[in-house]
Amino acid sequence: MNGMPLPEAFSVRTEQHGDATVVVPRGELDLATAPALELALDDALDEALRVVLDLRELDFIDSSGLRTLLTARRRAELSGAAFSLVAGDIGLERTLDVAGVRQFFAWTSASELA
Repeated sequence: MNGMPLPEAFSVRTEQHGDATVVVPRGELDLATAPALELALDDALDEALRVVLDLRELDFIDSSGLRTLLTARRRAELSGAAFSLVAGDIGLERTLDVAGVRQFFAWTSASELA
């Protein structure tokens, strides 16, 4: 992570739900924290055939975060892994609409992870 400490409010955890490896970032996803999420997604995509990025614990996402999502989707596509998002309450779907990229993502409902 370039030797820079992460903001204390940001964390990433990985969970297993059935056949899915679920990556859960918490806090603000921005230029400072995107590398930590990229690392977790790279690890998950190296190991799993189905990766779900659960964004319900995010408070904020900027363009660096959007780039991280797009990069992970592309990496999954190249490796043959399934990659989907669980939307949170930060207006992510609207943000992806405005950026013109929502249609590039598959979506998983939160109930599928319960």
